[in-house]
Amino acid sequence: MTNVQRQQRDAQDPWFRPATEARRQARSRPARAGTRVFPSIIVSATEDRLIVRAEIPGIDLEQLELSISGDVLTIQGFRLTGEDLEGGWYHRRERESGGFNRAVRLPAEVDGDKTEASYQAGMLTVTVPLRQAAKPRQVPVRVSEG
Repeated sequence: MTNVQRQQRDAQDPWFRPATEARRQARSRPARAGTRVFPSIIVSATEDRLIVRAEIPGIDLEQLELSISGDVLTIQGFRLTGEDLEGGWYHRRERESGGFNRAVRLPAEVDGDKTEASYQAGMLTVTVPLRQAAKPRQVPVRVSEG
């Protein structure tokens, strides 16, 4: 898309028209909120378990709480990313401090009572066994004559 085409599109769409400061801030909130998903996660599966990996650098494990209710894994906690500088300032501070809460719907029925979790080098790994009913199984096909 050329600059001229982009300007024509922007002039026709009220979302892109010049706005008051209040409209500009309201417009930017959803975009910012959508990019701040913490912690980032990866959910993978094997034949008998789900593995959830969450990037949580700099967390004190005393401030971390995991829970499973049905098919929802909840990760919540609190982290401090830096201390106030006496007589100085930050040029850039991209890691946020404070509380977080992330609920992830798991893609299969799990046995929450047998869940295990480990933390190493900023990566939280939660291993959740699948329920017997949720495991894939081979179904034999019978041939009938007739």
